Amino acid sequence: MSDQHLSIAQTLRAITAEMQRQSLWQDQPPTAEQLGSKLPFCVDTLTFVQWLQWVMFPRLFVIIETGAKLPNNSNMATMAEQALKSENVATEQLLTLIIQLDKDINGQ
Repeated sequence: MSDQHLSIAQTLRAITAEMQRQSLWQDQPPTAEQLGSKLPFCVDTLTFVQWLQWVMFPRLFVIIETGAKLPNNSNMATMAEQALKSENVATEQLLTLIIQLDKDINGQ
């Protein structure tokens, strides 16, 4: 496992912990129909934090576990900044961690 993969795994754990701390982590998965959206970030069927938990994180963990090639570029923070405004909790730390995840994926 590369250093980059390890950094991403560490950031994913920190984001998970922050989402749990802010009660944004969900126990029940979305329906198959919700997960089947073809739009970016599943904006028509999921909230941004649902997309992180149920779509992006599983994909990244598979990449990490298999040592597969990472995406060429990540810019989730732009979407996160807008989407997190609608959450009724303090999301500054979560946004900071998502920015870090982008940097980890982008090799910065």
